[in-house]
Amino acid sequence: MEGLIGMMKRTCLGLVACFFLSACATVPAQNTAEDAQGREVAAAKKGAQAAADLESPAEIEKILEETNPVLSESNGENEKVPLHIPIEINRKVSEWINFFTVRERERTLRYLERGEALRPHIEQMLKENEVPPELYYLAMIESGFVTHAKSHAKAVGIWQFMPGTGRNYGLAVNAQVDERRNWIKSTEAAASYLKDLNNVFGSWYLALAAYNAGEHRIVRSIMKGKTRDFWALAEQGLLPKETLNYVPKFLAAHIVGKNMKRFGFDPRVQPEDRWEPFETVSVPSGVKLTDVSRVTGTDLENLKKWNRDLIKGVTGASKTGSTVDIYIPHDDLAKFEAKKEGVLALKRYKTSGADQRIFASGKGNKESSSSSHDIYIVRRGDNLSAISKKIGVSARTLMKVNGLRRGRIHPGQRLKFYSPTAKREEGERNLASTKPKKSRKKK
Repeated sequence: MEGLIGMMKRTCLGLVACFFLSACATVPAQNTAEDAQGREVAAAKKGAQAAADLESPAEIEKILEETNPVLSESNGENEKVPLHIPIEINRKVSEWINFFTVRERERTLRYLERGEALRPHIEQMLKENEVPPELYYLAMIESGFVTHAKSHAKAVGIWQFMPGTGRNYGLAVNAQVDERRNWIKSTEAAASYLKDLNNVFGSWYLALAAYNAGEHRIVRSIMKGKTRDFWALAEQGLLPKETLNYVPKFLAAHIVGKNMKRFGFDPRVQPEDRWEPFETVSVPSGVKLTDVSRVTGTDLENLKKWNRDLIKGVTGASKTGSTVDIYIPHDDLAKFEAKKEGVLALKRYKTSGADQRIFASGKGNKESSSSSHDIYIVRRGDNLSAISKKIGVSARTLMKVNGLRRGRIHPGQRLKFYSPTAKREEGERNLASTKPKKSRKKK
């Protein structure tokens, strides 16, 4: 978001305007273009020089001091707080800084411009979820802040969630709705996932590595390398190549983002990237955005932009009641409220069944599922005996349901189990779906 530049006296503003207009009248358009090009060249040279200066230990120390804030900005007091994610600058990190500031400078500027519109919102959401706000730069290296980005591996959204992981963290992913494309909901999910990973591994570097490679791969690397030090695992060649670069790439993005002027960047939010203040409103499930736009007078393109998770432009099925929430620009709220009765009366189209999700129960690491079983996420120090006492299911049953031969488990592993409530509900569903057999009359 652009900040306010400040108030100026009318007389001074008038004099500046007159001087600017008269000066512009005497400068040819070609010179103006040449000046802009010259500024870009100068900024690029400044960025290249700043990247080259990373060979100097003194310069590295200065950047580290500026990137790692010592004072808290949230409470307005000069209270010292611990650093969230430690910043290191080594050869790998320097290479990625050079990548962002020299080799792919134009692309980096576009990422920074696109992200500036989202940054205040995302950083605030990360803080509210008790994870470091600098994880904002993880979305930068994942997607360049393209809300509908899709990888060849079918990862989607600014946080590039895979379908299964997205569902595990409460995102609907089906033929009609893909909440991975919703940057608000997916940021909440990413914060929860990253928080879980950090709790499991006890290291933000390893949490980031697991976000990229998967928990199981990092657990195997730790067990084989007998260390929880990311750099030590990297030196032993126990990490995938992409993951080996992933953490240094994140650190470089963080450093560049926190030192934009030093590297010659001056990102300005483009009109197409702006996100106006928004409101959440309820509409019936199964209605078209085109109909909502027609009835309320809300701009259709704005509705589509704010609700990109609605793949087919139709609101999805509701898990509770008959309405679902969508987002609209704040300026359109009055128009919407005035036509709310018309919206509730809109024709409803058939929707697919509510997507299967896993919801956190808020009690430790046990989760309840909308399907017939529950999920328990293994933490450090857990064993099958302790888990079985917590959830009221025998260790033997846990082993059988999850295909465990020797009872070995590891942090981050998701154990499926059937609670008494889940069993009863499943039995009721089976009973309701069973057709009575026709009785044969004895002759």
